Amino acid sequence: MNIFWKIAWRNIWRNPRRSWVLVTAIGIGIFSFVGATAFNDGFAVQMINATIDLEGGHIFIARQGYEDNPSVRLYIEEAGAVAAVLDGEPGLRYAPRITAQGMANSTERAAGVVIHGVDPAREAGVTAVPRSLVEGAFPEGPEAAGGMVMGAALARRLGLRLGEKGVLMVSDVHNDVSAGAYRIAGLYRTSSTAFDRTNVFVSMEAARALVGYPPDAVTSFSVRLDREERLDAVAARLRERLEPRGLAVRTWKERFPLLVLAMEAYGYSVVLLAVILFTAVAFSLVNAFLMVIFERIREIGVMMASGIRPGQIRLMLFLEAVFMLLLGTAVGGALSALVLGYWAARGLNLSAFAEGLGAFGIGAVVYPYFDWGHLGLGYALIVGMVFLAVLYPAYRAGRFEVVEALSHV
Repeated sequence: MNIFWKIAWRNIWRNPRRSWVLVTAIGIGIFSFVGATAFNDGFAVQMINATIDLEGGHIFIARQGYEDNPSVRLYIEEAGAVAAVLDGEPGLRYAPRITAQGMANSTERAAGVVIHGVDPAREAGVTAVPRSLVEGAFPEGPEAAGGMVMGAALARRLGLRLGEKGVLMVSDVHNDVSAGAYRIAGLYRTSSTAFDRTNVFVSMEAARALVGYPPDAVTSFSVRLDREERLDAVAARLRERLEPRGLAVRTWKERFPLLVLAMEAYGYSVVLLAVILFTAVAFSLVNAFLMVIFERIREIGVMMASGIRPGQIRLMLFLEAVFMLLLGTAVGGALSALVLGYWAARGLNLSAFAEGLGAFGIGAVVYPYFDWGHLGLGYALIVGMVFLAVLYPAYRAGRFEVVEALSHV
């Protein structure tokens, strides 16, 4: 067996130019797949993270029916009891919220907004807004009741700046119009322009007064887990304890099924991309190996006359393919490490498309993300494609008749 490895290795260097063309083709195919997949995965991860960071964490708890009809009259009456349940579950952080749909007004303009009453300390452990502040800070202490934080995009739209006052208006629990003037204490900018234009944050006490909630009432709880893998198990335990109280416990996957469907469709697109790229590589290999065996017809005849069986000749061709694959993998891996390592450190700046990307929760700088499942699938496909490409040439090589092969000129 050892002799066949040596012969196969020497055979690929009989025509080094052709061998390097094939090795380069395999390497570029691998690099193209890894690069495209890594950046596509980077986009997907940013979309998922933006959803979790901005839209209620991994798990969202509210009154049953609230998400179908987000009315301020559907609120959790005993927030302390829910908090006690969450405190008993390890490996999570949570933040209560009071949420109401309303209007934000300046002296010049008005805009429809969603107003959130939050505890800044708890909110920082669950959502991205507190760490996305670009000016000011969440109001605390005596200023908390009269301060608000809004997206920089919304402030520009309303013609407001840091320190200026705006009016927030909602329909309260009694279906009466309730309004209050709040000074802008902070401005934030997240990866989602749509979120920045529509969400305003005030203190829990200010929101409670605005919508007329009793002291221990909140609209919802946002829950963030330390590990995504625990999502289903934690959600199941919380449902068991909270659903009998008339509360709905929903994971981000249940709340945003279209995003989950898009990620599943993307998984299929990874396979399609790999098949397209590596099919092109496979055709190059088929042509090259057919040229190889027709150049060696007389040599194959001599080998068969010397007692080497057709199966062993086929084996040598497969071993040549193995060497080509290993060399191509080394080239593709080196290219990927060099180029994608650079982008992983610096990120790919797509600020020219920031407006469009922001609609999907994707920032102006995108970093490649390496999903080893996708990369493993791609490599398995190219291994399969290479061996499929060698099947027909190997079959032809083993079908030559000794006399005809020896007489071939």
